[in-house]
Amino acid sequence: MFARLVLTVALVLAGLAAPALSAGADCAGQDLLPALPEADRAALRAAVGPSPHAAGNHWLARRGATEIAVIGTYHLYDPRMEAIAERLAPTVAGAEILFVEATDAEVETLQQTVARDPSRLFLTDGPTLPEALPEDDWQRLAAEFRARDIPPFLGAKFRPWYVAVLLALPACLTEGGQPPRQGLDRLLMDRAEAAGVPMRALEPWDTALGIFDGLSFDRQIDMLRASLPLAGQAEDALATMAEAWFREEHRLIWEYSRFVAMSLPGAEADRLARDFAAMEEVLLSARNRAWIDVLLPAVEGRSAAVAVGAAHLSGPAGLLRLLEERGFELERRPF
Repeated sequence: MFARLVLTVALVLAGLAAPALSAGADCAGQDLLPALPEADRAALRAAVGPSPHAAGNHWLARRGATEIAVIGTYHLYDPRMEAIAERLAPTVAGAEILFVEATDAEVETLQQTVARDPSRLFLTDGPTLPEALPEDDWQRLAAEFRARDIPPFLGAKFRPWYVAVLLALPACLTEGGQPPRQGLDRLLMDRAEAAGVPMRALEPWDTALGIFDGLSFDRQIDMLRASLPLAGQAEDALATMAEAWFREEHRLIWEYSRFVAMSLPGAEADRLARDFAAMEEVLLSARNRAWIDVLLPAVEGRSAAVAVGAAHLSGPAGLLRLLEERGFELERRPF
């Protein structure tokens, strides 16, 4: 059981800021966007509209002799990705280096660290979750644990941030006791390996853990409680986000998440706006800026490919805008 949990957290954390869901064969959610009232769909389109590079999962950035293929991925597997990976295989094979969020070495180090030091995931002092949550929230959470084959007595000792991450993964993804299969990143890494293209991580192995370590216990509990009402809708959320990604509407995924959060009982618009801005800064923008500082010195005058979660592409501090600001010309390419 613990080994499975370690594998799951390694996979989730390695792909933290991308759509962390997969349209797996065992999941049967529905794309909710077509059923939204037209006024809601119009509001979503308006929210997406001002964002730079809101659509498109494959771009070419050029500056002089430097060429970077930027690919927006989806971190967990969907069989439709096989055809996409085949189309992108020549792009990866033609690069001198492939940059990803985490190579196998980073994921393995993360796995080993969590297995060696359970305190990275487990509460070792202070209140457990049944003590920190209202009774009705704990009973609801215990049911979600059981649906994921996690004994509630074990889940009671998880760090709250980790529970919030797990609740975003529908139980259907881990049926049969196996962690979710990795997605387009893995398929592209396999093709890079087959072509002899070296790979490099854009960030240290502990970046995601460090983000959550910086959150207070109370803030983590807030995250967990906010995720609970949506846990039962995770399969539909999975399908909705997957279909948006396959349509290459990656910014729509972010705005739809905001829309869903705003629809929850008791949601406060001002607080929600602050929370989303803070989340975008920590999970996306700050990492993007750090990645640029790693990427550009390594690829000057070379041909490179970058495969990262599609959520990193758009926005004022998205990878594409940051490349533009540094003199790169962008061209959207077929996906």
